[in-house]
Amino acid sequence: MNDPYNFEDEDIESDFLPNKRISQMTFGEKLERFKRFFDSSSRAMLQDCLFRLVEQEDGTATLEILCPNELVQQRLTKKRRKINNTIYTCWSHNYVKFFSLCVEQNGKFSCQKFSGGGYPVD
Repeated sequence: MNDPYNFEDEDIESDFLPNKRISQMTFGEKLERFKRFFDSSSRAMLQDCLFRLVEQEDGTATLEILCPNELVQQRLTKKRRKINNTIYTCWSHNYVKFFSLCVEQNGKFSCQKFSGGGYPVD
């Protein structure tokens, strides 16, 4: 029987404990951290998406999320505030200013861009 007060018995996953500061993480590590903040159904949707950072001339960036279809894009649009808050947790507040939810239609990308508050940008 395990002693509930003896934590040496526990097998703690190393992924649970942060090994690096956010400033030292690679894009992939930040992206994995980003996905962990969501519930399992949202993570399943995000797993099918592609991600890229598009840097602007002013030193900021937009996180583009390419959704596999319009249904995923619509569902993630409903979670835009959560996405926005999670971006600020995983990247510097001054670096990623916007995010876009994109879907490919007829060989072209159709994107909805959102600002720092999760509000649509024209």
